[in-house]
Parts: sequence; C-alpha cells; structure tokens
Amino acid sequence: MEMGVVVLSIVVGFFGLGSAVLGFIAEGKKLTRADIEVSTTQCVYPANPALALGLVAALLLLVAQIIVSAVTSCCGCCKSRGGGSSGSKRTIGVVLSVLSWIAAAIAELYFVQGASWNAPATREAAEGCYYVKDGVFRRAAVLSIIATVLGIKSYCMLRAAATVAVAGPSSTTGEPKHDGIAMGHPVYGQAPYGHYPPPPGQGYGQFPPPPAQGYGHFPPAGPAQQHTQGV
Repeated sequence: MEMGVVVLSIVVGFFGLGSAVLGFIAEGKKLTRADIEVSTTQCVYPANPALALGLVAALLLLVAQIIVSAVTSCCGCCKSRGGGSSGSKRTIGVVLSVLSWIAAAIAELYFVQGASWNAPATREAAEGCYYVKDGVFRRAAVLSIIATVLGIKSYCMLRAAATVAVAGPSSTTGEPKHDGIAMGHPVYGQAPYGHYPPPPGQGYGQFPPPPAQGYGHFPPAGPAQQHTQGV
C-alpha cells in the first residue's frame, strides 16, 4: 500500500473515530427527564456537556468527509479513464462514496438534534418538556464509523482505478509497448532487411567460371600437328 494512502487512512480514521467516541460519551452525558426542572408554566433545561460533545462530534465527522472528497478530487480519481478493471473499480468507488455521504448526513442530523435538546434553555410548559431519548447519540456514533470506513474504502478503490488506467493495457495484459514505432518497417539509418543474409553478387560469381573460348578444352596438338597447322 502506498504511503499516501496509509497517511490519509490514519488522518481520516482519527477524525471519524474521534467523532464516534464523542458520540458515545454524549450518550451517557445527555439530559434525562429527571434533569429538567418542570414548573406549572416553564421547563428549565440546565447546562449539559452533551451540547458541546455533539457539536464537536458533528464537526469532526464533517472534516473527515471533506478530506476524503478533496484528496480524491485532487488526484483526479473521479475522472473516467477507460473501462475494464479500471471502470469497475471506479464504479464501486463512486457507490461507496455516495453511501459514505448518506451515512454521514444522517449522523450529522442525529448529532445536531441531540445537541440542540441538550442546550441550556427555558421553554414554555404548554409546549411540552421534550428531551432526547436514548440511542440518538449512539446511532450517530455508529453511523460515523460506517461513514468513515466507506469513505476510506472509496478513496482506495478510486485510487486503484486511476493507477490501473494510467499504467495502460501493457501492465495488465502483458503485451509489450511499441512506443510509437511501427512494427514490420525498417528504421531509418538501418539497411533494409538486415535480418536476412545479403543477396549473392551479380554476374557469374555464384557459378564456376565458363570455359575459355576456342579449343582450349581439348588436348593440345602435337608438334607435327602444330607444324601442319602452321603451313
């Protein structure tokens, strides 16, 4: 795994896990029915740490999601760069990213709702003395973990898709790359057909020399014949 992926996973995981931890703590610190002072006309909500815990948890989760989306976009991982293995990984990465944002949005709503009902305030008793039920912050914490895991997985898939697309088909199919040189044609500066033996020389160099013209191929004439021919 690349160092950049490891660093991003640690940073995003830190923010996401921090959001979840604060959510679980807020679940135990939230106001209960016994904490609300009820009179004939008013409901008094005292100060409670769940307000700050819920808001900080929502902020940490939002930061984690923004980091994943920003790094993914800066790397160009969201751009389509071909089909095959790269296209399928990109599709899975986009789906995981959408699911991550959906989980994060629901968690944000839970955090904000829980924090707002734990704020110190005085409300009219006629409207009812509402308070946060059990499980609101806990559900938000679980969704924070899910959103963080999906976000990191989405980034890894999109990064892998971009890497496969940039590497090209030669790295996936094993076919050699020709670097733009047309195969089967001679390269300038080289003799054509240099891989074949040179053609034979012209003329009769490849055959035995022809016999001399005249009667040189007969036995030479004797002295008498030479004398007779000379007369």
